[in-house]
Amino acid sequence: MLKKRMKTRTDKVNSGCWKDIYAYNHHLWSMKQSQSKSAQPPMLHTPISISGIYSDTFFRSWLCRSFALQPSWLSTHTVATVSHSDLTTPKFIKEYEETNTPLLIKGASSNWPALQKWKDTNYLLKVTDGKSFRATSGAAPLPAQFTLSNYINYCDSSTEEAPLYLFDRTFCAKCPQLLEDFDEGMKESCPFWSRGNEEAGHDLFSVLGEERRPDYQWLIVGPKRSGSSFHIDPNCTHAWNAPIIGRKRWIFYPPGVTPPGVYPSPNGDDVCMPISLGEWFLTFWDQHAERRKDPDVSKRPLECTAYPGDVLFVPHGWWHLVLNIGDDDDSGLNDRGISVALTRNYVSASNLSDVLRFVDTRVQQISGCRDRGEAVQPEELGREFRNGLLGVRSDNTTDGSEEKKDCENCRGKWAELLERSEVRAKEGWGCAAWVDVVPNDASCSRQSKEKKGSGTSILSRAKTSTEQANSKTSGDIAATSPGFSFSFL
Repeated sequence: MLKKRMKTRTDKVNSGCWKDIYAYNHHLWSMKQSQSKSAQPPMLHTPISISGIYSDTFFRSWLCRSFALQPSWLSTHTVATVSHSDLTTPKFIKEYEETNTPLLIKGASSNWPALQKWKDTNYLLKVTDGKSFRATSGAAPLPAQFTLSNYINYCDSSTEEAPLYLFDRTFCAKCPQLLEDFDEGMKESCPFWSRGNEEAGHDLFSVLGEERRPDYQWLIVGPKRSGSSFHIDPNCTHAWNAPIIGRKRWIFYPPGVTPPGVYPSPNGDDVCMPISLGEWFLTFWDQHAERRKDPDVSKRPLECTAYPGDVLFVPHGWWHLVLNIGDDDDSGLNDRGISVALTRNYVSASNLSDVLRFVDTRVQQISGCRDRGEAVQPEELGREFRNGLLGVRSDNTTDGSEEKKDCENCRGKWAELLERSEVRAKEGWGCAAWVDVVPNDASCSRQSKEKKGSGTSILSRAKTSTEQANSKTSGDIAATSPGFSFSFL
């Protein structure tokens, strides 16, 4: 019922914060349910202006949603950068994917039709007409559903510290034209991410079939200063991200190096951190700047700004934060400060061993399938994935002899890869983002008791940890922590 009400409100009112919109439609729904002829339509919330009253709590929230983008936040570029014309499949695999190194590929999406077509807001509204998209926030109790038109109106008037962020996993099925606007272009400019590229051994979860595999691709839309708080991508996957409209500021922390203000539990099931990007930048930027000077170069963060036309490779196990910073172009959605991007997560030969170990030992952290009945569920994912690699690579095969022959070839190829990866998986994690925690570890037991005895929310615990961290000496550059896997959604 709550989901139904939240869906209703987005189609009725599109100004103010999501709480105002929800309250309005809740009252409207209650009025209709009562069937009272004397009931008055609800009034939209209007802030009360009271002079002489000040609140640090209210001011902090306002500051975190209206902060200015400081030049020092955007000036550093330390992520490896290569022109797509200079990047071959062997070079990408050997120098970046196998070494698990973030890479900004300049011009990789410059010829994708989406880069030009999506600048026209009317085109996007036409292609998505009548379709709803999922949006959520770290502060929202449940996801909401918006048409693109309503979401754009929401972005124009949003006043929230942590605004709803459109992050839709089914956009290709709902709007096939959007897929056509980038998929073939991606295969041409980035052949190492094409499923048909045997050399790359790319997108191995595809052996499960489109409906049965974990979620892996998303359309991302958000207002200026929105984005993703620090997280590690789900299920040990690599990813690529392509900004189509608006620039994105990225901050990376190496596997096993926890960003300031982020407090994961030893087993990775929970994490405490600031609820909004504004709070992190305003509170922890100085600590982040100190981390840039870490004597151990391998523990230093990496940063870059990705522009429309670029594509960023995000290796598995890296903590990363993404901030939408708009664009200099004043046409279409750019004029409204709205960012649009595409992203896909994938498994390849380079991270297969860690994925196998993850689906076997981190079942409770597997995501992207629990709320879809047709998807392989976490408890079965390891077995089904292995069967797929030993069976057929394609998710849809026919009884034709040519197809059968191709499947037999794939069976031999992936069986050998699976055998090698199983050996590496048994030897241990290949990425420092994950470690095996002993069940009776004292720190685990202590945290478990503290958690059971605490009635505070995860946000409150995060702020408490933040205060404790800030009380320590600034010279302490603590970096490492137990393994953790976390997806923003």
